[in-house]
Amino acid sequence: MRVLNLSFAVLLGVGGWSGCSKDGAGEAQPGASQGSETPPVPLTGTVPMTKLTDGQIAQVLATVDSAEIEQGQLALSKSSNPGVRDYASHMVAQHTASKEAGARLASQNGLGLAESPKASELQSHGTQVLERLNTADAASFDSTYVQAQAEQHAEVLTMIDDQLQPAVNDAALREHLTKARAMVQDHLDKAKLLQP
Repeated sequence: MRVLNLSFAVLLGVGGWSGCSKDGAGEAQPGASQGSETPPVPLTGTVPMTKLTDGQIAQVLATVDSAEIEQGQLALSKSSNPGVRDYASHMVAQHTASKEAGARLASQNGLGLAESPKASELQSHGTQVLERLNTADAASFDSTYVQAQAEQHAEVLTMIDDQLQPAVNDAALREHLTKARAMVQDHLDKAKLLQP
């Protein structure tokens, strides 16, 4: 499905994922609108890559899920476009299931969710995206949401490949991460189909 007749005021915001660095610093994403919209801020590269523990990886995944759920719920309340609403509903359902599965896994395997600079960055970035979506007008909301989804999922995919998969030790968490990666790829593909 494609979102039709949308003015493409680009955001970015997760920047893929989920927001911005805590201080809001960052470079504009290539191809981003440089008009009145705030330029996108990249998610990756803000926090130095350090090896995460399994508990930190589980928390990073939960943080990503939480941001997607919040953004999807907002899209369901603000969008009247059927394609965007279907996508947002899909995001809420799948990221809720992923978050619940991750919490069960962490509890059963004694991983203990643990904070990290990466999880804090993701949470801050998600908050920034949510704020941009909250202030987007009706004419630009759908394009802003879809652009954020495409960018966030692309950056989370890179984070999974470059930081999370090489660091994971627990076999069950590795399996959960593999499923999460497939889900993120699917969500990215669907977001691209919604772009004009």
